[in-house]
Amino acid sequence: MNVEIIIENDNWDSKKIKKLIEDAAKAVFAYLKLHHDDIEISVLCTGDEEIRVLNKTYRGIDSPTNVLSFPMESDFEYDDFDCSCGGDCHCAHSEECGCGCDADIASNAMECGCGCDADTDSGAISCVLGCSAFAYETIDRESKEQGKSFDDHMKHLVVHSVLHLLGYDHIEDEEAEKMEDLETKILQTIGVGDPYQMKE
Repeated sequence: MNVEIIIENDNWDSKKIKKLIEDAAKAVFAYLKLHHDDIEISVLCTGDEEIRVLNKTYRGIDSPTNVLSFPMESDFEYDDFDCSCGGDCHCAHSEECGCGCDADIASNAMECGCGCDADTDSGAISCVLGCSAFAYETIDRESKEQGKSFDDHMKHLVVHSVLHLLGYDHIEDEEAEKMEDLETKILQTIGVGDPYQMKE
């Protein structure tokens, strides 16, 4: 898995955030038994001001949030992200998706979130799954309010975001319950407790 990280806020610890994100993302693929060697994810580590702009632009909500996820099939403008693809993110494959998720991964018959239908066996071309943006100030505030470490809260948000990139959602109650249960089980594999358990 290749994680391209753009850091636009000095609060982020650039030395450890890449490993944290990679480990949490790989845990998702391991739990779902999906191939991830050729997967690429772009990540923006930013702050409340920038994520508020993205949230307003793409969701119509004029306020910061902890994380935003943009699967390849979304209407996200990648040049806004200033990611390494130079605004030309795509899956340049030819037959079947190399990430191995050519099945009903999200219980709603959605295929790979990247939308590609290609085969990477003939060449080592990455499958770009999508982009995620994280806001430091919101994540820091939430972790303190919820009595969690910043790292554990961030790992939860990475898992949550990667599941979104793979096609999972939580709009309907049933979808939300399934996604929350899946997040909890994945987080257990990397030593993070149930993020939805209310603190007394």
